[in-house]
Amino acid sequence: MAGAIRQRDDDDNDAAFAEGAITLWSNLLALIGTYLLEAGTPRQEVLDMLTMLHETNEETVRSPRARAIAGRHLMSVYRALGDA
Repeated sequence: MAGAIRQRDDDDNDAAFAEGAITLWSNLLALIGTYLLEAGTPRQEVLDMLTMLHETNEETVRSPRARAIAGRHLMSVYRALGDA
């Protein structure tokens, strides 16, 4: 029983770490995207980069949960930069 509880705690810690990393990653993407727009990169080009990144994540991120979370964060960044 203690082993099952410990495994669950480890899984929760891993999930929390992954979600934190994804949040930091999306914030960094927002900063990079904003910088690119301010530096004169066409908006559509920046949005195309985000789309390509999303497609790459869909193919390479193994965890369905992490893939879904990353997708939601990336869509938020896409919308924010698309409306900026």
